[in-house]
Amino acid sequence: MHKYYIVSVFALLLNLSTFSASAESTRDSIGVENHNGKKLIVHQVVAKDTYYSIARRYNVSPKDIMTYNDSKFLQIGVIVKVPTNVPFNSTVTPPGKTGKAQVTTPAAAVATEGGLTEHIVQKKENLNMLAEKYGTTVNEIKRVNNLNSINLQIGQVLKIPGKPAEQEPVQTAQVPVVQPRKEETPVKTSIPPENRYKKPEQQPAKKEAAQEKPQELVVHTVASNETIYSIATTYKMTMDQLKAKNNLTDNALHVGQKLLIRGQYPVKGAYTPAESSADTLKSIKDPALRYPASRYGLNQVDEKGTGIWIADADLDPSKMLVLHRTAPIGTVMKITNPMTNRSTFAKVVGKFTENESTKDVIIVMTKAVADALGALDKRFYCNLTYGGQDNEQ
Repeated sequence: MHKYYIVSVFALLLNLSTFSASAESTRDSIGVENHNGKKLIVHQVVAKDTYYSIARRYNVSPKDIMTYNDSKFLQIGVIVKVPTNVPFNSTVTPPGKTGKAQVTTPAAAVATEGGLTEHIVQKKENLNMLAEKYGTTVNEIKRVNNLNSINLQIGQVLKIPGKPAEQEPVQTAQVPVVQPRKEETPVKTSIPPENRYKKPEQQPAKKEAAQEKPQELVVHTVASNETIYSIATTYKMTMDQLKAKNNLTDNALHVGQKLLIRGQYPVKGAYTPAESSADTLKSIKDPALRYPASRYGLNQVDEKGTGIWIADADLDPSKMLVLHRTAPIGTVMKITNPMTNRSTFAKVVGKFTENESTKDVIIVMTKAVADALGALDKRFYCNLTYGGQDNEQ
């Protein structure tokens, strides 16, 4: 009796170990994938698994498994993939096992007995997606797997009733044929060929709006006790502005001097001496037979030429003084600037000698005379009028 009991217990333990080994063998290898035409075994880590034991189990190199899985840490339930050199289309016989060959199935879904399919939960999958994929319901999946919630973990193995739904062929959308757009007939214009590539000229604005009103001419006559500062203050100008407006180099002023405040003097054309009219009377051409002008009561002398103003130590620049080649000392002559149409009177105080600066000039004057004439340059064209000498005996 005891012997029978011992034999029964031993047989029971043997069956349990066989069942445990079979369960362990079905649990660790959960699928096969196609990796570049080679079989890639999907293995779920069980207790006491190492890279070395897994390599021995599938007859591969431990280094290949570690390299493919980035040497991830092994713990129970972790999924590792074992690369092999076995063609994917061939059948797989688990190492250490004998019997019929098993046909490989996709890693995510492995068919089992009883109409159930084992599915490995992938990233971003949930129960609704799996129920729709396998043609079942969420409650049915929860019932089969004894789930209390809808939360899933990546790598979790689920038993799902039903088969994966076949993927429908992708329908290519019909792209409507777009008819080429007909080119519009260009509108013919009456533009001449020579002006076809010219930019259209902008229409000028109305002359009344475009033309600005000329600034009013304001000229100030210097009175006694007036200075550059007082005049500039009166007209709300700076001293530099006033001096630049009138080409002044210093602050010296004299009574009667004209200062330009606003506007500009009227621009006149270049002065050209009038051509002598034709001698219609056919006067006598012999100079010896002509009488002096003083014979008829005309002793005025008119000269036209270039004048120059200089800063000489012997000449007071603030006085109206001039030097002339032939006019007697003490002669008061009238000097006119045809460019500004301004005239003034100055006294001859001597004669000037010809040098590089006074070459080809008819008169030398002080700066006060030049300022009174409104001269803009040091050399300028001028007209002289003064009384001539009576040569009659």
